[in-house]
Amino acid sequence: MMIIIQMDPQDFAAMSPLVPQEQAHVRKLTDEGTIEGLFSSADRLHTWLVMKGTSQEQIEQELKGLPLYPYMKAQLVPLL
Repeated sequence: MMIIIQMDPQDFAAMSPLVPQEQAHVRKLTDEGTIEGLFSSADRLHTWLVMKGTSQEQIEQELKGLPLYPYMKAQLVPLL
């Protein structure tokens, strides 16, 4: 599943303290094989994730566990 994430720069001040927790959680999901790829735009406003899961619902639950999830506008796109 490809997840296209957009962040609002107006939220950066609120998100900043959560970044270390976000990085640790992403590292854990990557080590577990749930996140297969992560790409960020230079301005940090867009992120593209490739995630593996048993269902879209399971992937959505993993996303909801991310500390920055409340600040994300995420679009899930199934991959072949």
